[in-house]
Amino acid sequence: MIKDENKRIEIQNITLAVATLMLLVAAAMPIFGVHGDWAKYLYSLGALLALAERCTERYAGKNLRIRRLYRMGKVSALLYCVSAFFLFSSSLNINIGTSWGNRDWLAFLLAGALLQIYSSFAIQHEENKEKKQAGANNGK
Repeated sequence: MIKDENKRIEIQNITLAVATLMLLVAAAMPIFGVHGDWAKYLYSLGALLALAERCTERYAGKNLRIRRLYRMGKVSALLYCVSAFFLFSSSLNINIGTSWGNRDWLAFLLAGALLQIYSSFAIQHEENKEKKQAGANNGK
């Protein structure tokens, strides 16, 4: 069971890294003067891949803070999907009542990225703290 669990976690980490890389590459293309519809599809595929990975993550422990942080990761993936919607809505001329034009997607991308960065570091910190406490309790 431990080997299967470690393998699953490793696959999830690789999937999230690929999804994040896809998001980054697609979002950075306009900066380098590369334009095309393929970047929107690459971005959307990265957002869906991140959402799929986050929905398969499980935390079996009892620490409520870590559970909330895992949920925060899921919210960040949802924000990437909302960002992909706005990326396509700007090219489809869907009027959603904002005056930002085609920059709405960028706000959701940044919000999702901030949540993902915070939750990743906080989960690692909390899990290390749990391990230290478990080691201290075993030593008594």
